[in-house]
Amino acid sequence: MSRNNKERSKSAELEDELERLRHRELLLDATEQVAHIGHCEWDYENGYIKSCSDGYARIFNESVAQVLESQSSWERVFDLIHPEDQQHYTQSYESQLQTGSHEVEYRIIRNDGEVRHIYETGTVEIDAEGKVSSAFCLLQDITERKIHQQDLENREALAQQVESITDIGHFIYDLTTETYIYISQGFARIHGVSVDEYMSMVSSRKDDIEDVHPDDYESLSEIYDSHQVNGTDLNVDYRIYRSDGEMRWIREQGTALLSASGEVIQSIGVLQDITEQTRIEQSLREARDTLEQMVKNRTRKLADTVQQLEGEIKEREKIAAELDFLANHDALTGLPSLRLCKDRLDHSLAEARRNRQTSAVMFLDLDGFKKINDEHGHEFGDLVLKTTADRIKVEIRETDTVARIGGDEFVIILSSLPELPIVERIASSLIRQIAQPVHIAKVQVSVSASIGISLYPENGATAEELIRSADKAMYQIKHQGKNNFGFSGS
Repeated sequence: MSRNNKERSKSAELEDELERLRHRELLLDATEQVAHIGHCEWDYENGYIKSCSDGYARIFNESVAQVLESQSSWERVFDLIHPEDQQHYTQSYESQLQTGSHEVEYRIIRNDGEVRHIYETGTVEIDAEGKVSSAFCLLQDITERKIHQQDLENREALAQQVESITDIGHFIYDLTTETYIYISQGFARIHGVSVDEYMSMVSSRKDDIEDVHPDDYESLSEIYDSHQVNGTDLNVDYRIYRSDGEMRWIREQGTALLSASGEVIQSIGVLQDITEQTRIEQSLREARDTLEQMVKNRTRKLADTVQQLEGEIKEREKIAAELDFLANHDALTGLPSLRLCKDRLDHSLAEARRNRQTSAVMFLDLDGFKKINDEHGHEFGDLVLKTTADRIKVEIRETDTVARIGGDEFVIILSSLPELPIVERIASSLIRQIAQPVHIAKVQVSVSASIGISLYPENGATAEELIRSADKAMYQIKHQGKNNFGFSGS
């Protein structure tokens, strides 16, 4: 082969190699875009960033040239890290000098003011003298994953609150192994034990129905058998004896899940404690039976019978009104329940939409209440809650609504707001008044409040969205030191 041919062949090989490198670079950039990742190399000896990828620059909302300028020293890089994460990040970075690598999650504040969550891994390179000369770092923007994780945690917390308020529980039961795959805290609470305790006690269907009342045992067994063999839905009321010996009425509803071959393999359902409901229904039946007997015995005294009937009707109406009140109000404080709160919030939002006004939702959580409960007992804690509820009612307007949604949590609806400062004044007054000492039976205690505030329409268009936004804002106040209020998104 001639010299010219050899040179042309070598040139073609170089072009092919360059093309392969360009292809790999494009592939790497595409991968970084899809995975929200980027990499950089840091010069330890001279203290500056030597190079970075486009993906790395995108994470910081900058170009590569801008990154090389804005991160030209350790101090400038440090300024980009969220103040609350700077110490944690520094410790992780220093540890890699000893271990050769590091792995850390932290937040950055970009040039547009947006806070992003970052996952970083890095390794160091040692020179011939055994000193760290450079470091290679891989960064990934995990903000969306963090938001999704927080949303799941909020949903789980809300589900537990709903179970606690409504006395319900959920379960998934494996019919082939006769064991529970999952039971919720509400399910275990109905049986008077913890989730782990109940799971450890049940290894067969016989164990599962061991606590069923003897008079209900046989019929329930037949219903379970039909459910397992034929896949018929569960809809049954029965009695159980809890671990503390107390008898409770249970309503169970469930659906069978089938395998691909049509075999019944699992049961998924809901348990509800209907003891109080059953007692009330029994009382009503007894009242009805008593009334009927009285009518039969006093047919000769029509006037007296009519008068008696009128009295009984009024009593029924009173019972119905009391039941309606209990269904929509908190038994301890008399405040609206979560269900009534959402209904009133829906009305407030409808009025705000018609009149183009602003509405606000406050999510209020007491600080230090658990300690009072633990030290002085639940009865004392209930008196503190009632006192706090009275203080809240005094500070809000007549057109506003305050509801207790569980434990030491309250939701306040501020309707028809002509101006935003009203919200701030009410929140400040609530913080100040709730923090006043509470005197009960010569005992003085103090609680404070953390309040999160959401606004319609800025933070949501539905009751659920506004309550969730206010709840999130409240948790931010908790993290920032408590005994204060703050707005969603601020």
